Amino acid sequence: PRNNKKTKIRLGEKLREELSHSTTTPESSTGINDKSPHPGHLKLFTPSEPLHPRRVSVMSTDFPRTIQSVQALLTGFFPDIDDFASTTNGEGDAPIISIDVRNTNSYLIPDPQPRQSPHQLVLEQKLSNRPHLLEREEQLKEVAKRITNQLEDYLGHGADGISFGIGEEKTTADDGKYSKEVEMTTTKPLAWAQLSEILTCLHSRNRLPPSLTSEDVQTVSNHVAWRWFENLRNPVLAKASMWKFADRILDSMERKVRVECERVKCNGDGSKVGQLIVRSNVGKEGLDVECEEEPLLCIYSAHDSTLIGMLCILQLEQPTEWPEYGSYLKIELIREEMDEDADAGTGEQTKVMNHWVRFSLNGEILRSTWLKDENGENAIMVPLEKLKEMIHLEHDMEEELESSGLGLKFRWNKGLIVESNEAQ
Repeated sequence: PRNNKKTKIRLGEKLREELSHSTTTPESSTGINDKSPHPGHLKLFTPSEPLHPRRVSVMSTDFPRTIQSVQALLTGFFPDIDDFASTTNGEGDAPIISIDVRNTNSYLIPDPQPRQSPHQLVLEQKLSNRPHLLEREEQLKEVAKRITNQLEDYLGHGADGISFGIGEEKTTADDGKYSKEVEMTTTKPLAWAQLSEILTCLHSRNRLPPSLTSEDVQTVSNHVAWRWFENLRNPVLAKASMWKFADRILDSMERKVRVECERVKCNGDGSKVGQLIVRSNVGKEGLDVECEEEPLLCIYSAHDSTLIGMLCILQLEQPTEWPEYGSYLKIELIREEMDEDADAGTGEQTKVMNHWVRFSLNGEILRSTWLKDENGENAIMVPLEKLKEMIHLEHDMEEELESSGLGLKFRWNKGLIVESNEAQ
């Protein structure tokens, strides 16, 4: 597999270190340093009070490499998992961490087979046929042909009939219009996304053909990333392809915020001890409920295209350098609190001021391009409620059709993308 197991184990160890040690300072109590590209780390757990595996949720696309990757990551994250073995049943078995792969291929990647909506394919083709993309493709056409020819001995039967990736589902002629005849009679290079997959896999295992170099791998990878960014930055396509995943992440954050336990003592494994007093942010206090074992850490194992799709739908700054495989996007939910004096005799109480969301890629803060801070710069943290509003915001895209009095409209609203012809 292209993702080295040792690399993933080290990544798990790194994340464990980040989440169990705070690097905040008194001057930066939120862990944010505007002068540094690297965010401070906020403790999710401590060495003396470790995060129990039961409080971790794991999802993965149903590909062997992504499942193996997250298994290796968990090995690094929980090197002493046997220490959590339950002794209450006398068996002392180590806890099992389940990896949910149910239907994940349909929404953890931006180009599932089939698409979440057939209209998405039409929109992809329209965006991919814009002049500046076609010009760039023409400039690199000979590179794609050369690399495809050099890979001939490495390809299985029918490889040239496969195409995948945003805007690459169908072969296109030089004028950017689909032509079945051209596809059948012309030898064309492999799709860019396919070339990138093959080259990255061969390169990671030191099995590149002698005629291909690391520079060739980088050229293809850079072009694929650029191509995906150019298309997925369109808000209609970004939401058509990634809204379901982004909405799931926001939903898990909102569940955490909706019900906050007060004066509750829980065991390290999340099980309850004693009576629970719950404060709900809808104003109902003193409600006795069961202790919900909501995960404190949610892990998703997916693909580089997933990272690009998430950066686009979340409208984050593009990273200064496109990351290697094994990279991670960290989304943190941060609760802002203020200690204030309560009524006489009750001592101090904590008041929740707001809930913020912060993003980083491999430790590099990614600012939000859709919201400005008090200094007029792209915001480092965004309020959860505003992020929710942005993710659910409706978008339209209209395109004039040549030689016609019609316009083609793509609209995204409430999880759906529709296409319609309207008279002008």
